[in-house]
Amino acid sequence: MAHLTSLEERRRRSRNIILGAFLLLVVIWTIKLAFPQHTIISVYQNHRPQPAPIKPEKGDTEIEDKPPAKGTDWKSRPAPATEGTGLPEPTFNGSVSNKAAVIVETRFRTNLIPLILHFSSVLGPSWPILIYTSPESVGMFATSAALSRYIKAGTIQVRLLPQTVLFTNSDSVNKFMTDSWFWEDLDPVEHVLIFQSDSMLCANAARSVDDFFEYDLVGAPIAKDLGTGYNGGLSLRKRSTILRVLENYDWEATQKEGDRFEDQWYYNRMTELQAEEANVGIKPKDEGAINLPTMEVARTFSVETIDYPHPLGVHQVHRWLDDQMVSLDDWCPEYKLCSVDHIVDDPPPPPTG
Repeated sequence: MAHLTSLEERRRRSRNIILGAFLLLVVIWTIKLAFPQHTIISVYQNHRPQPAPIKPEKGDTEIEDKPPAKGTDWKSRPAPATEGTGLPEPTFNGSVSNKAAVIVETRFRTNLIPLILHFSSVLGPSWPILIYTSPESVGMFATSAALSRYIKAGTIQVRLLPQTVLFTNSDSVNKFMTDSWFWEDLDPVEHVLIFQSDSMLCANAARSVDDFFEYDLVGAPIAKDLGTGYNGGLSLRKRSTILRVLENYDWEATQKEGDRFEDQWYYNRMTELQAEEANVGIKPKDEGAINLPTMEVARTFSVETIDYPHPLGVHQVHRWLDDQMVSLDDWCPEYKLCSVDHIVDDPPPPPTG
């Protein structure tokens, strides 16, 4: 009899354990259905004390998903071109330093934004990029999320051209580039990299634009049968020297044979000033003197009509010979971002009579 009582007691305890486990499963399942986004582990983790963030050790670099930051030596830009015109001021942030890359473009082209972003990548975060465009065209720079990040960070700026500026042919471009307004608006920039949509910097280049800062003007050498000097479509210019030329010469009044375009005019005027300096014993390497590179040095900066195997940049590659393009595919494949259309003169009127 005592044996039966002991057996029933064990059975009763087993039933209680099974029933308790079943009830626990019911409770857990009910909680799971009520809070499907949580687990027991996640609920615990949400209520446990969180460890303090680990600070990087000295020398470590935190990697953040954001555009390049502005350099610490950047200065505020001058008054916007819209001041006093009645137009709204640009809403784009940013400052400039003693160097900047500048593109003046009022025409829409699909390669423009990728090309500008490539220039920013090759030049690096210490180089702001300034885009000058018309009020009617400013909207085309607001459609790219990638470009907007750089504009928000201030490494790329969009500036408005005066409403009186209209580019219809090379003469209108020449007039604009020889107007002091443009160069004064770039204050306090000293080293100005002018680039166009048909130019490119090569990421494989061993040299950088900064390596040519000693020169007052440098660009792709122009072949002798096409003119003199350096092409301005991709050129590095000292703003102070440009303003010095404009103080001493007037574009329309001093044009001579060989001054068809603004880049050749600037080169020829600088050589005249350099000759005046030489007459009084001032050498190109002297401080404040005009210093122009040799054609051999200039072609390491950029190539157009005079070939060089490994230039820093290229301009108007669509005019190159086929055998030159083969080496360019290996050295500077990003040239394919360059546009092939550019401002040309109106065709001459048909003969009369």
